[in-house]
Amino acid sequence: MSKSRIVVIGVLLGVVVIGGVGAIGLWKYHEQPQFCATCHIMDPYLESWQSSDYGAYAHAVEDVTCLECHEPTVEQQVDELVVYMQGDFTVPLEERRYGDEFCFGCHEPNEHTSYEEVIQLTAGLELNPHSSHLGEMECETCHKMHGPSEDYCAQCHGAVATGPGWTTEVTGTVEVDLWAPDMDCTVCHSMESYFESLQDSTLLAYAHAEEGLECLDCHEVEAVEEVHEQAVAGRPIIARKFGMGFCFDCHVANEHTRYEEVIERTRDYTVDDEKINPHDPHAGLEEPDQLECSYCHQMHEESPLIEGCYTCHHQGTFESCSTCH
Repeated sequence: MSKSRIVVIGVLLGVVVIGGVGAIGLWKYHEQPQFCATCHIMDPYLESWQSSDYGAYAHAVEDVTCLECHEPTVEQQVDELVVYMQGDFTVPLEERRYGDEFCFGCHEPNEHTSYEEVIQLTAGLELNPHSSHLGEMECETCHKMHGPSEDYCAQCHGAVATGPGWTTEVTGTVEVDLWAPDMDCTVCHSMESYFESLQDSTLLAYAHAEEGLECLDCHEVEAVEEVHEQAVAGRPIIARKFGMGFCFDCHVANEHTRYEEVIERTRDYTVDDEKINPHDPHAGLEEPDQLECSYCHQMHEESPLIEGCYTCHHQGTFESCSTCH
């Protein structure tokens, strides 16, 4: 049995056996950070508390000791002793989890009493890490105590938190609703061209934006998650195809509720003075071929010139029967 373990047993037994002032003194010693390091596996944690660039040292400067955050019962401390004596532990020790309310309970002097106040404290930053599309995150997502704090936002953005005690190497994940209705799709640089298309008056995306439509009005949450996975993996974003039924669901006000109505709307369409209905090009010859709206009508890029018709017709003039037959 190692000398340090014998010391631990001796101290704890002394607390139990010795009465009066001696017991009180031993118990007070047990509350000191130096006592924690009696177990050698606690050495790095004590060192980070005594001197480091980590959050633990910032707490030490404010006279916050180990047991003010780590509040085990006597039973838990005995259990920890047994585990230590048996060597039934991993190195490093499993990280303990704390909720925001635990942190806010102590940070009142600095106005860290609510997440809203934290947002205000960092409002002057060019990119406010506490007010983002990720919503309200747990403090410990980024802020660590006995190791470098992790700049979670740096996974997609430039580093926000820089300087000693911070790293852009992120080990954890955030369990939040990434796809809230008010999320900002433009936080991903790969979406910039799509955002720009909403401001380009020559594109149909702009026409939809003018009607007050937003991204998630057309792109369902499941589809956005799929796009996000493509972007994270570095794969190109695949253009989505929408069936005409999807379009008709919204276009009631414009009488785009079924294909026959669309045909009627373009019955007098002409190209170079030649009448040709792009939605019923073979009128009178056969039943109209119902092309999907997205075959020609693009949202975020220029729509092709009647692409389906242009294969056989050049500028509205039929070239040759042999093209198809």
